[in-house]
Amino acid sequence: MVKHVVFVLCFAALSASGKAQTNALAATPTIVKAGDVYNPFIENQSRLYNGIEHLGYSIRIKGHAYFLQKELAIGTIMYDELEFANVPMLYDLSKDQVIVQHLNGFSRLGLVSEKVKEFTLLNHHFIRLEADSLSRSPIFTGFYDELYSGQLKVLAKRFKYIHEEIKDELERKFLQQDHYFVQKDGVYYLVKTYKDLLTILKDKGREVKQYLRKNKIKFRKGRENAIVQATAYYDSLNK
Repeated sequence: MVKHVVFVLCFAALSASGKAQTNALAATPTIVKAGDVYNPFIENQSRLYNGIEHLGYSIRIKGHAYFLQKELAIGTIMYDELEFANVPMLYDLSKDQVIVQHLNGFSRLGLVSEKVKEFTLLNHHFIRLEADSLSRSPIFTGFYDELYSGQLKVLAKRFKYIHEEIKDELERKFLQQDHYFVQKDGVYYLVKTYKDLLTILKDKGREVKQYLRKNKIKFRKGRENAIVQATAYYDSLNK
């Protein structure tokens, strides 16, 4: 049985002298560069974070579990109120977990999701939202891809799962699903259909519909683009 090995990931935090400096730093997130994050020289002075070794998945499963690519990419992450730049990382859509490269240079570490406030990877900005058990919000706890941010917001919840199919033998592969949400007046709405979109934007529904038709933006051929374009246009009408 493979044991998950607990690694300690050492991130560097800037030290401050004097009470005034301490208060100033408390109000402003510290930005730590990759050269600091993975520099053994300052390891003993850095803040420690615990995580579980990320062992990956069986090579027999077709595809991969990660966002856009399976190779590490350089990103930025806000972790436990500290911002770390130039971090080699992945986003595991199956586990909904940020994976970073360990200090040893070859192992990978799964960060504690509750400590991740937001991160940017491959030109996409992700934020963490918590489910509200007291409301009927369609939002559940996890990371959301912020596709558009104006008066309204458009978010995508992306995840992958392992699909199993028996042909000559058992075949397993990763499949991805994306769910889209529009935030309007502080309320999140799930957008499944074109009708859902127009209902959310109903006070400008006719104008939005004409705009999409004029620009040949079809919901069925590209839900993500249609939702973003419609929402951005809606905002432009309300300036």
